Amino acid sequence: MPKIYFSLSLFIFSLGFSQSVNLFNPADQLGYPQTQYFCPAEQFDLEVDAVASSTGDYAITSVSPSDYQLGAGSIPIKFPGASSSIFSEAFPIGFNFSFYGKTYTNVVMGSNGRLVFTNDAALDNLKDKTVYKDRTFSGITGYNSYSALPSKDYNKVYQNDPLKELNLAQIFFGYTDLVDRSVNSSVTYLYNNVMIGAVKGLLVSFQNQIRTNGTGDISSVGYYSYILILEDGRIVIYVNGKNEIKYNAILGIQNEDASKFRVPEHSSKPTSDYNNGPWKSEGKAWLFTPNQKLTPVFKWTNNGNPVGTNSNTLHDFAPNDNDVLKVVVTYVDPDNGTQIGASVSDQVLFKSLQTPVITTVNSTCAQIDLETASIPDVSYEWRKVGSTTILSSTNKLSGTSSGDYVVKIIRNGSVGLCSLDSAPVSLVLNGTFPPFNDSPKFICKTDGSTQTTVDLYNYYAANPTQYSLKFQENGVDIANPTNFVIDENVKRTITIIAESLSTTSSCPFTKTFDLTFISLPLTNSEYVASDLCFGTDNYNLSNFENQYFTEKNYQFTYSIDGGMSYQTKTSVNPQLNNLVFVKIKHPDVTCESVVKLKFNFYPAIEIKPYSQFPEHCHSSTEYFDLNITKAQLEYSPDIKVTFFTDLALTNPIVNLNYRGSGKVFIKIENTATNCVADTIPELDLKIYPKPDLIKGTPETKYSQCGTTVFNLTTNINDYIGNWTRYSEIRYYDYAGNLLSQSEWENYDLSVRLQPYMVFVYNATNNLQCSDRINFQLIEYKKPVSIKSQILICAELTYAIDDFKNQVINNSSNYTFTDLSRDPLPNNFNLSSLPVTVDFLMKDNTTGCISDPQTVNFVQGGNSALDATAIDYPLCDTDFDGKTAFKLDSKKSDFTTDPAATFKYFKDASLSQSIGSTYTNEIAFAQTVYVRITIPTFCPTVAEINLKVNIPSKSTTLKDDPYFICYGETLTIDAGPENDSIVWSDGQTGRFGTFTEAGTYSVTLHNGQYGCPYTHNFTISDENQPKIKVINQTNTSIEVIAEGGAKPYKYYFNGIPQNSNVLQNPTASSYVIQVESATGCFGPPQTVYFIKINNAFTPNSDGKNDVWKIDNLDKMEQVSIVIVDRNGTKIFESTNPNKSEWDGRHNGKSLPTSTYWYVVSWYDSVTQKTDQRQGWVLLKNRD
Repeated sequence: MPKIYFSLSLFIFSLGFSQSVNLFNPADQLGYPQTQYFCPAEQFDLEVDAVASSTGDYAITSVSPSDYQLGAGSIPIKFPGASSSIFSEAFPIGFNFSFYGKTYTNVVMGSNGRLVFTNDAALDNLKDKTVYKDRTFSGITGYNSYSALPSKDYNKVYQNDPLKELNLAQIFFGYTDLVDRSVNSSVTYLYNNVMIGAVKGLLVSFQNQIRTNGTGDISSVGYYSYILILEDGRIVIYVNGKNEIKYNAILGIQNEDASKFRVPEHSSKPTSDYNNGPWKSEGKAWLFTPNQKLTPVFKWTNNGNPVGTNSNTLHDFAPNDNDVLKVVVTYVDPDNGTQIGASVSDQVLFKSLQTPVITTVNSTCAQIDLETASIPDVSYEWRKVGSTTILSSTNKLSGTSSGDYVVKIIRNGSVGLCSLDSAPVSLVLNGTFPPFNDSPKFICKTDGSTQTTVDLYNYYAANPTQYSLKFQENGVDIANPTNFVIDENVKRTITIIAESLSTTSSCPFTKTFDLTFISLPLTNSEYVASDLCFGTDNYNLSNFENQYFTEKNYQFTYSIDGGMSYQTKTSVNPQLNNLVFVKIKHPDVTCESVVKLKFNFYPAIEIKPYSQFPEHCHSSTEYFDLNITKAQLEYSPDIKVTFFTDLALTNPIVNLNYRGSGKVFIKIENTATNCVADTIPELDLKIYPKPDLIKGTPETKYSQCGTTVFNLTTNINDYIGNWTRYSEIRYYDYAGNLLSQSEWENYDLSVRLQPYMVFVYNATNNLQCSDRINFQLIEYKKPVSIKSQILICAELTYAIDDFKNQVINNSSNYTFTDLSRDPLPNNFNLSSLPVTVDFLMKDNTTGCISDPQTVNFVQGGNSALDATAIDYPLCDTDFDGKTAFKLDSKKSDFTTDPAATFKYFKDASLSQSIGSTYTNEIAFAQTVYVRITIPTFCPTVAEINLKVNIPSKSTTLKDDPYFICYGETLTIDAGPENDSIVWSDGQTGRFGTFTEAGTYSVTLHNGQYGCPYTHNFTISDENQPKIKVINQTNTSIEVIAEGGAKPYKYYFNGIPQNSNVLQNPTASSYVIQVESATGCFGPPQTVYFIKINNAFTPNSDGKNDVWKIDNLDKMEQVSIVIVDRNGTKIFESTNPNKSEWDGRHNGKSLPTSTYWYVVSWYDSVTQKTDQRQGWVLLKNRD
């Protein structure tokens, strides 16, 4: 079959670029087959379907929506039932759409406002809402997270695996959290194919995009989006009427792997942002235009040899047999000539048509079957020589008469009729039978009869002088061929059997044919269609055909103008055409009948009155009981009511305890007639969200003064503002008992404990939509004086402010009056005691007034003390005669009464107060004063004599460091001033001796009452030269020292030398010590000398039989590796006690040769890791 060529733009782009190309005939747009046959001298024109295209990014411009005829589509986009955040069924684009370098033919819409594309098979399954979810990332707190483009988050579409990704190219048009059609029936999704100029396009519309915040809040106004994608790769996005800026949404595009995206810039940026920010529509559409074009380059070859053309066409190609014509297409960037992607190609194999050859495949005396080769795209014409009648148009012929036969082959679609004739073939048949056409035979009648009689001799005539003749059916002779009975529309298979009566030939003749009686109904017969439902305006005529004429293979044409004209129809409007003329034919006969079709109708289905549901507040349990509506509308047993979420009645509501909102559409059906009411009743179900509280909790209430009784009455509008829907307050006591109005207005806290209230927002009494508010109950108490009497010591008057401060705390918050509500005097006269004051106090905050209060001024006595003056001595360790005294520590010297109060003063007139911790200002001695007050007594003043003692300071001890050399003993004199001396290392006495550097102290104390003090001092070893590093080689030991005066003298095993390097050591170990220029020795170190021999003779003579390293057993972390000249390891040890090598490897003696070693170790004395490497000569001889 030829390849039909539909479009020149078949592109598939990825990170690389690829597409398929096809060769076709530019004259008829038919693609060439893989093998093309041709006649001699025939020529061909060819063209390849490769054009320039885009793989790159997009340019963005604003355009007028009217430039692109944007409007609502006409074909519904189907979604899988009632649910939010779902995907639609895939629907066709109508052309090959190139988007970000990939080509797509189908698209899916997401209910949150996007189109998604992929060539993955999963595209057709996105409609499965149990597997996939149109997930949003708009950043609603507590509902979803936030992502702006570019982001692979928008590929996370799996319902139960929120991190799994499916690569999707996407077009976003106001993409955010949207309510779906199940919530609001005004949401409409449509598409249709359009032409913009000469360019094919797909127009998609999303009407009434209404935003939800995931918890019930929705936009007040829906907006409309129109998306136009064009075959040339352009994209137009128009979002109209989005006038709210309080939520985030996306307008833009993104490729499959989120490596590329484009978003227009809003004119109010940065406050408005199309990239998942808040924004309003700007009244403009956005055009996305692919802005990188690739140019195809063509190379034609014939059998691998170039053909002289570089265009997309090749003209007048004259092929030879088995020529392979091939075109290779390479796409390049026109700016720099760089090839993009791999080359693509198509080719055609040309085969020369050969003269047909006829062969005999079967032969009888009455028939010879002929055949020629079957060739694709070739037609056949069989004829008898001398006749123009075509006997067969296939590659086979059954010859039934003698003569010469030829066959012509003609290549289909050839210009100038490419054809070849065969040589003639002669047939000689011995039979004397007349020819018979065994094609099916038909009898037709228009009287509606179910049976008829036929004469079989009319189909094959008898000739008793030439042959005998009989007819059979199913191998049984037909007894009466002249009156053969046949039922209507039943195919009967008849066999003709003839025997020649010639004495020279007994050749038989056998043929089989089918015979069918076609009976058409009597003209003007009247048929009535099955009763139709009231108001039916479209009747499918196949119902009539199947009702009366099933399996009869009739052909029907219909007339609705009284028989004036007939047309092929699939349906009619029975309301307008209650009489339809029907012309009935059969494809195998020419006779026809005309009958009449009429219609009867069932009565209309009555729609009984039904009530709408009141709106209610959103909760997890509230529902609309659709059983109530069902009972109102099902007025008889034959009436069945079902509910749907869509006007098309495709998404049924199964659970009649319905928890959705929006429009519900009601189907009313008569189950006896299967008719449905022509009007679809609707329920408008409204659910409102719980209001936000605008006032903080708890609710504060105050008691009546001096009681525990509260009025709990609260204004709910203080909490929810101007709320227009249902609301009430219910008050409860601590036990959850509902309070009556009189109870909440007079609530006794001491009896019923802590109350609370519930704000109810649902008339249905569903308390899920409510708020519990607790109370903070504050008792208003009457003020009470904290004193009944005030002691007077020497005062003659008493100021009113002092009085107030004495009788109540925070006295400025109260108003004081006498019992007549007149102000109290500014001063009270206390010249004659006692004095009684009667008064009232008013709490200025609560307004509560006290009961009458009485306070008496009475004469007080002095506080009795154990002492009126004491001495307080302390030692001073810094010798300045001043120190800090803890005055409170002496309270018990004056009184043991815990209620006594103490105030300290610097002077006897008590005008300069001081703290309880005081440092004397006069060196060595000072007197301070204390006023002591014991409750119910007047204050008494006492003295504290502060005395500062200092220790006896040593005149011999130094603050500077003492110095010591290694091996010396240092004596330190503490001086003669003190008789008690204790050193920090436990020594006692005036002189301390020390042999090591360090930090020390000595505590000195003179006499029983003297003050002790501690002197800290340091003994330093900084004059000692200390060994820091000891380096070894096989022939030397090097010492590096620091500290003390230079130059140094170095001692190796007690032998001094000026050089710090000992050459050619002979001892196995050395004690090393360094002496400074001042004669100060540093601490010694012992080092083991590691010497490695370079030869040994493992010949068992007791001399040098093993190779060993002296003193290696004194080291740690030892490693020995020995290899031969090829690098093969022949000895290894990490045990310092097993470091000898006997010249063997795997138990076998090694040959005389030089071997190489690497030895490393850690010396704990020098705290240093060392490594040596070199060679050792093994002499393996006797």
